[in-house]
Amino acid sequence: MGRPVGTTNRPQFHTYIGEVERKNFVLWVIKNYKRRPELARWFGDQMFGKAAQPLTGDGGGPLQVEISEVIAKKHGSKPRTGTDS
Repeated sequence: MGRPVGTTNRPQFHTYIGEVERKNFVLWVIKNYKRRPELARWFGDQMFGKAAQPLTGDGGGPLQVEISEVIAKKHGSKPRTGTDS
């Protein structure tokens, strides 16, 4: 169940349970987060929002993408076999 593309309001955990349940859940998370890092990450995202994910490289410059291999072929061509002349 995801949000439709283009929606701006994100469902929040606190809208689905009451204050007592939230407080009990927070206490449970505090007790258990060291054994489950994904739990701590989720909890932080819920409490403070997701961290920004900048689209810049080192020092604020552009991202550098390294391409390790490129294979060029003519559109619609078939792979060559050892018997082709």
